[in-house]
Amino acid sequence: MNNAILYITIGALFDTFGDLFMKNWVINNSKAYFAFGMLFYVVGLSFLAYSFTFKNIVIASVLFLIFNVVLLSLVNWFVYSEALSHKEIAGLCLGLMAVVLFEYN
Repeated sequence: MNNAILYITIGALFDTFGDLFMKNWVINNSKAYFAFGMLFYVVGLSFLAYSFTFKNIVIASVLFLIFNVVLLSLVNWFVYSEALSHKEIAGLCLGLMAVVLFEYN
């Protein structure tokens, strides 16, 4: 795995946790969830920004977003029992195909 993909993946993981903290903030109206969400966002976006030193900014950003959406979809399915429609699953598959095309051009 090259350095850019490693930083993008770590950043997407932090961003996903930030999203989950924000979801809990909306549900529970707790300032602690908001603070942790913002902290995770900053760390995740810092990894994304550092990945720009290895990969084109557009490609790195698209990969980051695709990884984040896939991770969120999995967490929503396993933790919150929010299933995706067949159309949404097809969209995720297209996103994963985009990752393959970007990485193996």
